[in-house]
Order: sequence, then structure tokens, then C-alpha cells
Amino acid sequence: MKLKNKSRAPRMRFSECGQSMVLIPLVLLFLLAFAALTVDMGNLYFCYTKLVSATQAAADAGGQAIPTPSDPNLIAKQYSGSSAVSALYNIPTNNNMVLGTPTIRFACVSGSVQTSLNLPPCIINPNVATPSTGENAIQVTETATVTTFFARLFGVNTLNIAATATAGASGSGAIPYNIMVVLDTTASMGSGSDTGCLSSKPSTGYTPEQCAQYGIQTLMTELAPCAQSLSSCGSNPAVDQIGLMVFPGLCSDSATGVTTGNCPAATTLTDTTLNPTYAPPDYACPPTSPPIAAYNNDPEYLVIPFSHDYRTSDTSGLNSSSNLVSATAAGTTSGGKPCGVQTPGGEGTFYAGAIQAAQDYLTEYHRPHVQDVMIVLSDGDATSSAAQMGGSVTHYSTTAECQQAVTVANAAKSTAQSDGTKTVIYSISYGSETTGCTTGDTLTPCGTMSGIASIPLTKYFFSVPQTTGTKTGTVCSGAVPITKLDQVFTTIAGDLETARIIPNSAF
Repeated sequence: MKLKNKSRAPRMRFSECGQSMVLIPLVLLFLLAFAALTVDMGNLYFCYTKLVSATQAAADAGGQAIPTPSDPNLIAKQYSGSSAVSALYNIPTNNNMVLGTPTIRFACVSGSVQTSLNLPPCIINPNVATPSTGENAIQVTETATVTTFFARLFGVNTLNIAATATAGASGSGAIPYNIMVVLDTTASMGSGSDTGCLSSKPSTGYTPEQCAQYGIQTLMTELAPCAQSLSSCGSNPAVDQIGLMVFPGLCSDSATGVTTGNCPAATTLTDTTLNPTYAPPDYACPPTSPPIAAYNNDPEYLVIPFSHDYRTSDTSGLNSSSNLVSATAAGTTSGGKPCGVQTPGGEGTFYAGAIQAAQDYLTEYHRPHVQDVMIVLSDGDATSSAAQMGGSVTHYSTTAECQQAVTVANAAKSTAQSDGTKTVIYSISYGSETTGCTTGDTLTPCGTMSGIASIPLTKYFFSVPQTTGTKTGTVCSGAVPITKLDQVFTTIAGDLETARIIPNSAF
């Protein structure tokens, strides 16, 4: 009798029993790591925005105190939010972020940088020992330790973040700005009258478009066309320049894509070159409706290039001879028709092309150490039809039009110029709906206008109700709620003129 004594090794080698017991913990470990990354990175970004705001506030407050006997070093600490220096303001409300001791430095910025930033002369402050030549700028660097949630399971208990902000001394105007206003001129902006849009003008008979134009006039009244010391700007260098773009865009260089008006063939246009053949009807008085083009036919969005003739000096009123003032001539009529930019309609609402054009223009005409700003105002959602998006050139899709606007705006906000500055975008939702947008969108009109704005939203995103036609008193969640449209522009101008944040590279 022969006993079978085969080895059990083959059975053990090919058996699959028990393998899941090994894989499941590995999968769970991976999922836990992914959750840790998502939750903790989201919280880290939230904390970073708060840190940036506190750092800018500290630099701003210290800069305002430089020309006074006050101690700018102490004042900057008070606004830093850091408990390490017994701060009084901007203290974080979340318990998982602890700010460290801020580093505060002073500098005497001189030469061409001082001139381009319109900074005052350096002042020797007895409360600040360095630099010995005095100072006209302050730089604040803050750090923070953020406690993690899930990542601590992997031994990462805290994460460190830092932010730096630089501000100029007050006393001779804020940092110069290149401001491009992107204005909705679709048909709905010219329909009905908004009785609640203005705080200092008669409250009857103004269309939403006129209300927006009055707001831009308010902005021009608050900004500085040239240095404060000049009795007349003349040919002197500009301080704050303003340009104007509208959508739908004006007649393009290809006659095949024109949908309204007679548009003769023209030389090739770009988003950054004004064609005088098409722009004047949008600011001439008496006005005529300008010819417009499909969004996918390279329309001309630019109406007024960068200008600083909106006032003849820093103390004068608006200059009626300025094309920019004419383009916002709300309340002025000729032949029974309101002057200023018109609302021809016919192409629906589509933001992305105009935002891209504005950023292209800001990049081409950027001035070193000058902050680029974009102000986008609209009253509706992006719902242009396939026909309205037609034309000989295809740049954009007819689906997910709201998301396209946010994507283009995010690209604009992240594009750094040669001096390190990036575009700041103010978004004004003028009665935007809480539902809408096109197929493929997960965003609402309110969400779109929110996504267009820079962060923090509490500084750059405004929502104003509109009470015309079918519009209701909608106020977008998360926005700064202001009831009067002109007050929004006053707030923006105040932020630009008093924040005095300058590029870190200038320090």
C-alpha cells in the first residue's frame, strides 16, 4: 500500500482565501488619506484667506499711521489678529488657527518706484528707528499654525501658512489703478425703470443701464485722474485710468457674423485695439444703436480705451468733453433718447468673452507697479442660444456658459504680471436670478457672479436688488448686500483709495 503524500504548497499558493482581508484595510487607508487631504486642504485654504485679510488690514492700518505721530508698528499689531501681540481686530473666530507674532518692516521707497506708486516723501518717525532715511511704506508678514482634522491620524497634527502684504503711507493718494469696467448692455438692462437704484438722484425714470452708468460716474468722481498737487492734469502722467467694455460685443471684422445693423468690412480687430468705426455710436450724443456681432465672431468689446480725462484735475468735476463721461451720460438726452451706451440686445448674455477681452487689455497695457482692476456688472444669467453664439470663429461652447465665465475669471485672477501683481475682480450682481444658466451648468446666475469675484467675497462681491419688469429683490447669498447701485461704486472707490495696498515687489 502506497500512501499519497502530496505537498500542500500548490494549494496554498493558488488559493485566494483571505486576500480580501488584506485589501480592505489598504482601501480604507487610501480613502481615509483622501478624506484627510480634501478636508484639511479645504480648511487650510479657508484659513489662508483669513490670514491674507488680516495681514492686509495690518499693513493698511500701519500705512495710514506713518505720517502721523502715532506708532505705526503698534497700530499694525493691533490690526494683525494675532493674540501673540494682543491684537484688537481681525482675530480669527475659528479655534483651529493660531496666528504667530507678525514681522513688521519699514522702508523708504524712492526714485521711479515712488513716482509710479504716487507715494509721499519718506518721513522720519520718532517711533520707528529704521530706516534712518525715514519711511513711506510698511510690510507685514504673518504666520499661522492650523490644526488638522483627519491628517493627524497620519502624524500631521498642524500645518503652517504665511502671508505678506505691503502698504504705502497715506498723504498723497493711493496706488495707481488701471480699471476696466465690463458693463452688461443686453436688452434687459434697457427695459423699465428701477426706482430704488440711486441714493442722490431722482428715483423715477431711470433704466437699469442708466443706473449702472450713474454708478460709473460715481466711481470717476472718487478716483484720481492725476497727481493731487497738479492744478490741471494736462499731459501729465495718469494716476487712475479707466476703460469701458460692453457685451454683447460690437461689430466684428467679418461681415458674415453680423446680426444687427449694417457692418462694413473692416481690418482685423483684436480685443485690445479700439476700432473707431464701431465704438462712437455707443458714446455719441445723439445716440444710435451700435451694430453688434455674435459672441463667436470676434466681436469688439472695447468702447473706451484707458483714459484719465474724465476729470481735468483731482479737484474738478466730471469733464463733459471726455468720451468716457459721454459713454456714461445717464440722464442726458438728445432727440428724446438717453445718451450714453445703448442696450441693443439681440445676442443674449455671455460673460466669458468680455472677461477674456478685458484681461487681454489689462495685460497689454499694464503699467509697472500699478494694480489692474476689473469691475464686472450684469443683471442676468448666461443663456445665449446656439445662433447667438454663432459666427465664423468658434472660441466658446453653447453649453455650461456660466462655468466658462468663472473659468476665464479664475485664469485672469491667477495671471501674474512682470511685477508680480495680479488682476483684482469686483463683481456686481444687479438683480441676478438664483436659478438659470445653460445646459451643462451646475452654477446659478448668483453663483456665477460670485465665482467671477476675487476672494474674499466680503470685499469683492456685491449684490444689489433690481425692481424692474420681472425682476425681484434678489440678493445673492455670500455677497455684500447694498440697496443702491451707486453706493456699490462708492464702496469700491473707497476700497481702492483707502486700502493703499501696493505690490510686495516695491518694498
